Amino acid sequence: MDELKNILVVDNHQNILDLISNLLQMFKYQTLCALDTETALKLLEEKKVDCVITDVEMPKPSGFDLLDEVKKKYPQLPVIMISSYANPKMEKQAEKNGASGFTGKPFRIETLQKMIEKALGIREKNC
Repeated sequence: MDELKNILVVDNHQNILDLISNLLQMFKYQTLCALDTETALKLLEEKKVDCVITDVEMPKPSGFDLLDEVKKKYPQLPVIMISSYANPKMEKQAEKNGASGFTGKPFRIETLQKMIEKALGIREKNC
């Protein structure tokens, strides 16, 4: 049997964190959750993570700060960014900084699922 993929979900709103985590578990992923960037970075050091999903707007450090740290320490680890304030400029910045995907809130469940599958496929090919 294939090992379940671990996805780290980072959002400073517990209800959003719970919602995304529950959705991912329905898709047969294991989830790790963090309410802030510092906790997320600690989990990355301690656990095997296959993909990160992070909110952009969080108290400092932001989701972009987390993206930058992940890309420095774990360059092959895919990061998907989500934002309530999504706009083309923010999406372009996320792509430029190495994000594997970007979507606004609210998002379509199918859109997030496809981004995750694509990100995990890219990671498996690169490793």
